[in-house]
Amino acid sequence: MAIMTESTSNILINASNLHVGGGIQVAVSFIDSLSRMGNIEKEIHVVVSSEVDFNLQQLQLNPNVFLSYRVIDVYGLSTLWSDFGKSLKAYDLIFTVFGPLYLLGYKGIQITGFAQAWIIYPENEAALTLSLLERVKTRLKFFIHSLFFSRADKLIVELEHVRKRLISMGITTSNKVEVVHNCLSSLYLDINKWQPLNNKILTKSFSIGFVGRDYLHKNTIIFPQIKKNLLDKYSIDVDFYVTLSDEEWQLKSEDFRRVINNVGVLSVAQCPSFYKEMDAVIFPSLLECFSATPLEAMAMGKPLFASNRDFVRDVCGNYALYFDPMNPDSAADIIAWYIRNRAGGDQSFLSDARQYAESFSSAKQRAVDYVAIIQKMI
Repeated sequence: MAIMTESTSNILINASNLHVGGGIQVAVSFIDSLSRMGNIEKEIHVVVSSEVDFNLQQLQLNPNVFLSYRVIDVYGLSTLWSDFGKSLKAYDLIFTVFGPLYLLGYKGIQITGFAQAWIIYPENEAALTLSLLERVKTRLKFFIHSLFFSRADKLIVELEHVRKRLISMGITTSNKVEVVHNCLSSLYLDINKWQPLNNKILTKSFSIGFVGRDYLHKNTIIFPQIKKNLLDKYSIDVDFYVTLSDEEWQLKSEDFRRVINNVGVLSVAQCPSFYKEMDAVIFPSLLECFSATPLEAMAMGKPLFASNRDFVRDVCGNYALYFDPMNPDSAADIIAWYIRNRAGGDQSFLSDARQYAESFSSAKQRAVDYVAIIQKMI
């Protein structure tokens, strides 16, 4: 299956702007899948950030299968005046895995992945915790982002609710947005690709893990109170483990750092090893377009304690244990219920959840869908 036509000879997969969060995992999974799709990869140029490149190296990607493969780190609006930004205008089509793509005066075709929930849900629960000045600054920042997203010839989103919001808010039109489901990375199905943690996790208590960056909407602030409530109300001691960067960790309060454990940032290939060490996974997010964490937890056979919000239920269905993310008591109650009633007992629901996660969608199918969109656009 070929992509090129006589009139279109320069196609770029752009992941140069992805440095933190789930976007790295999607880019790594897509580019890895693309490298195995026969002759397709020989027609494509690829540019990735250092972080994406590092994770692709751990998966032993052969970059020589692409027409070109470069590592360039791009940050925000600096693309507009950078030499790299100027070089982008030489391509006939640019697929930015997750945007926005900061580019003006471009004559080619822009396909951009969209996963910025703050744009489509500006009055979210996390925003309401900000001061008025912070809320105004945040709204302005994401308004600028939305202007660049609106310039895309095609936006790709991961769930239908995102598509509907983009259209209703006038950021794009129905013919300019496609839904391609995110999925469980094929990494979780191949234990040979898992990388060990830098340090062993030693705990005698029930361990609960959180994977992700410390964005405001991730709601990690509730972990110390959940731990306290479990101990005070149920006499249950649990250990929370987070995966924050050194900078994020230092910004947490002393109270947080005293009772929560940090294992540091994980590579994509280390995440399965982290899940394996945990007794359960927690996902207290207040806002998402989509997150792969719930699927990963289920695929690893771990109980998932998750926000009782539609953006989680749309993905997890009945396979998560839900709580109110604005109420630490609610989280403590469901965790205590699980530990007392299911831990060590009948775990058939975990097997069902694993099968569900593995069948939700596939990395190969996502890559095929991405390529099909590129083919339609040229």
